[in-house]
Amino acid sequence: MIGRDAPARAPIYDIRDFAAFGRSLYRHMPLPAEASILFESTVAEPERLLARLVADAFASPVTDRFESVFGRGNPYLLAALAQRYGVDEQCILPTTGVCNGVAQVLAGLVAPGDHVLVETPGFDVLSDLARLAGAEVELLPRTGDAFAFDLDDLRARLKPDTRLVIITNLHNPSGHHLDEKALQALAGVAATVGAHVLVDEVYADFAGDAGYLPAARLAPNLISVNSLTKVFGLFSLRCGWIFTTRALARRIANASAGREFGVSKLTHAIGALVVENPAPFEAHWRSVLTQSRPVVERHLAAMRADELIEGELPPYGCIAFPKVVGHADTRRLAEVLWRDHDIVTAPGEFFGQAGHMRLGFGVPAPAIDRGLAKLHEALSALRRSGSPSVSRPAATR
Repeated sequence: MIGRDAPARAPIYDIRDFAAFGRSLYRHMPLPAEASILFESTVAEPERLLARLVADAFASPVTDRFESVFGRGNPYLLAALAQRYGVDEQCILPTTGVCNGVAQVLAGLVAPGDHVLVETPGFDVLSDLARLAGAEVELLPRTGDAFAFDLDDLRARLKPDTRLVIITNLHNPSGHHLDEKALQALAGVAATVGAHVLVDEVYADFAGDAGYLPAARLAPNLISVNSLTKVFGLFSLRCGWIFTTRALARRIANASAGREFGVSKLTHAIGALVVENPAPFEAHWRSVLTQSRPVVERHLAAMRADELIEGELPPYGCIAFPKVVGHADTRRLAEVLWRDHDIVTAPGEFFGQAGHMRLGFGVPAPAIDRGLAKLHEALSALRRSGSPSVSRPAATR
């Protein structure tokens, strides 16, 4: 176990939101070898594949995909995205990752004071971006075992000045999937007040062997944002995009023209090569999850059998959001798990739902196996003790 006075034992849960927690944690990297990180939701970076691709692309002669992006973006990437996802090239806007795409959509659709609904539990950055755009943000609950939307609740929350509903699919933090029928139903309700639905699809490629159908293809008021970050593990590229209608693409581009001076020529050239030939990168994430998901299923089943957690592993992806039995304050639990058991978790409070824990398993299976075994042991020990705080005083805030 890590020495209690070591620098790495400094509190890491003295921050209230998930994005800031992640940045703070990585400032403590590398963590001691004993530490287990159980919230990583990005597939392990395919460093060798990326290195080989870059080396080949910039050997002599340099790839012709290294093209100017000033204007509409890398033309090869746009063409490859259009072919892969079945969209019109004129309906695609390149972005520097998904968050940049969300910010651009907000700039195009939302004026200060406009009403925006953002799902909860959810990724806090989405509501933060809406507030930064000047929106009046209201949370839209996702409920039940599958974290579905109640359409009647959505209708009740819509206002004449509701401009946007922001959701994720696959859902972050639960990993649950909304099918085409559910997305079309959401779009139909939002359309009654002229609102658009922005769907963060950064995990969506997990949900189909032949590729998923972007929400933007299902209804004119559905907008998709996606990137190569999560599924492909290519977060270093910051290569993302927006899918929408032609008219709205022009509107968003015009609204962002004064603040958005273009994506990276370098990383979007690499992105074009990835999307043109995705098979090696898809094989990588499939290999990671083929190995890790059975491990996670086994451990979750064992913890459910011991009545330590509730909730099933979603059918796709590398995140889950089980309820932790007997721990309404999962932030406090997270502090104890880190301080006394060398386990780093993401408490439900970071996503707006205390009592849950977001687990991420995009890393190699042996690390997940060790970490979940430690979690099982720690939760069992805490239940036997009757309190998560009996062994040591609370962490300093």
